[in-house]
Amino acid sequence: MSGKNPNYVDIVLNLVNSEFHSDSCISQMSHCGLKTVFYGDETWIKMFPTAFNRMEGTHSFFAADFWEVDSNVTRNVKGELERDDWDVLILHYLGLDHIGHIEGPFSPLIKTKLLEMDEIVRSIFNSLSQKVCFVRAWFNSLLLGFKIE
Repeated sequence: MSGKNPNYVDIVLNLVNSEFHSDSCISQMSHCGLKTVFYGDETWIKMFPTAFNRMEGTHSFFAADFWEVDSNVTRNVKGELERDDWDVLILHYLGLDHIGHIEGPFSPLIKTKLLEMDEIVRSIFNSLSQKVCFVRAWFNSLLLGFKIE
């Protein structure tokens, strides 16, 4: 989040889920008055408790769960795409990353999860293609977009 390489202390603090006090893209968006919405791993909410205008976190400590966090994120996507009261929408998907780490890159679950992610990206693109410029996309777990009006 800060743009610097994590060290041992950063990793330990992330495991404790403490509030993140260093400068970051999330704190800068909040500081600039951008209305930010988040769905995904609850660690973000613990690290940035005041940064999101609307949020829903899901416990993701168990890396062997490939579906729960993603399902909770996806069930909120359509409703958010129909709203116009946000500037930044952060969707943190974990399933594909967890499958890769636990089962490896050749797991039969990879194809299923990639097709699921393709459909989500397609629905976001189709809904917002005239309104959004994607400034950065991490396809293993995160999609970040800014609305352009």
